[in-house]
Amino acid sequence: MKKATFFAAALFILGGCTAGEANGEDSVSGAGETNSEQTLHLSVKSELPTIDPALSQDTISFTALNQVMEGLYRLDTQENPIPALAEGEPKISEDQLTYTFTLKPELKWSDGSELTAHDFEFGWKRIVDPATAANYSFVMTDIKNASTILAGEAEVDSLGIEALSDSELEITLEKPVENFLKLITKPTFSPQKETFVTAEGSGFGTSSDSALYNGPFVLKDWDGTGLSWTYEKNNQYWDQENVALTTVTNQVIKETSTGLNLYNNGQIDLVTLTGEFAQQYNQDPEFMAPLTAKSVYLELDHVNNPALKNKSLREALASAISREELTESIIANGSKPIGGLVTSGLVEDPQTGEDFRETAGSYLDYNPETAAQLWETAQQELGVSTVELQLVADDDEVTKKVSQYLQNTIEENLAGVKITIKSVPFKNRIELGDNGDFDLLLSGWGADTNDTNNFLSLFLSGSVFNGGKYSNEDYDALVEASMGEDSGDPAEKWANDLAAEKILLEDAGIIPLYQQAQAMLLRSSVKNYHMSQINSVNLKYVSIEE
Repeated sequence: MKKATFFAAALFILGGCTAGEANGEDSVSGAGETNSEQTLHLSVKSELPTIDPALSQDTISFTALNQVMEGLYRLDTQENPIPALAEGEPKISEDQLTYTFTLKPELKWSDGSELTAHDFEFGWKRIVDPATAANYSFVMTDIKNASTILAGEAEVDSLGIEALSDSELEITLEKPVENFLKLITKPTFSPQKETFVTAEGSGFGTSSDSALYNGPFVLKDWDGTGLSWTYEKNNQYWDQENVALTTVTNQVIKETSTGLNLYNNGQIDLVTLTGEFAQQYNQDPEFMAPLTAKSVYLELDHVNNPALKNKSLREALASAISREELTESIIANGSKPIGGLVTSGLVEDPQTGEDFRETAGSYLDYNPETAAQLWETAQQELGVSTVELQLVADDDEVTKKVSQYLQNTIEENLAGVKITIKSVPFKNRIELGDNGDFDLLLSGWGADTNDTNNFLSLFLSGSVFNGGKYSNEDYDALVEASMGEDSGDPAEKWANDLAAEKILLEDAGIIPLYQQAQAMLLRSSVKNYHMSQINSVNLKYVSIEE
């Protein structure tokens, strides 16, 4: 799961080419088939928060890590896990609980030092160490003892990972995990070099010079706060001969008009489009608008704000918002209204093949008359005539437009409710969300596996991503069963997930808004820029062909 983080790329296309064939072929061109010096210029929506694999929890950071780090496995352009640092397939025990990996010979870190199995053991143990406070550590809970370590009930050294030698690594699971090899393609499962991490201390991962890399590229020119950074080809990477790009520049561009000018002037190779710009360019041969596995919603403060503890007010806020108007008139980039938390195109009924979103239906739909009635009820129940709420949101162009729309429609339909907007940089919004420092938070989540638990686990009581502190015992029981005892029973898991989402939405625990699309222009000379619904682009496979 990627926090709010967001902006996962694509599954199906609304215009242009399909996600799996974006300006490229099914096969991947090797570096030898392209020009020796290749530079790709990218625009990025928000600042890079961190390059520390342990502290990353957002798509901007995960996208960067996917270029500069590599684990035992990585995904190919067809979303299949393939050996990366691992030498061939692992040995798997008969009970499916123990995996033994052998590393490729002569692996190196970007400083030329040896990369060994011990770096995996240290890195994974650092993730689950409560002292690290890694919000994304939940992805480790399939590893033996990870959950008890995270709860402070077991020693870090008891984690089910052991370097048997410099080249052999043994991993023990809590239970058989069908997609384990795909799971460990996440950047969180990257190795980390103990001596380097220890020497850098709290500064590790806060600038390009304070991290060590083992992926196709190394990070350059990032001071931890700046609006630009660069990937340069890693000459220590084991597969460098199959990496075509030599340099990738990344420039944070928050205004579409600015990015479009740079694109039309040939200064960048990709620009994200919004609203009228998406409509203007939707017939351009370089236009594409993939729908992502990203659900955007409003989180609400269920603990600190007395008014938002009132269910009638929460339902009134939801009913005052037209998701259709928001997506069609305000965002206008191919994003679609969503009446729940789980996105469409992610999971199908194991028995009928019906999409989860279709089966679950739509909750908290737009109805201004009902909204007004609910607001009257809330006023009576709260003993107030007015309510003031602060909406915290990112400061990019699209999010500002969405925030202003939400402010206007709520105030128009609920007389006496006043919304103020607090627009902050992406990194700050994540921090405010994690700390629960908001009344309303324009938030979202991008799935990184085809599992409803990517979304539903967010709002478990005590989840680090549940900034609004929504809590429901029945919801918790259903989601925990789906992730645990019923995880091996597809039919039971399906029923649990449907019931859990229903509880969350009927509680108005969140207010669903839309499933995000990513309209863009991508230069036709950029080949093999493959996008998926649940993963960031892998620049290892990209090349420039004039």
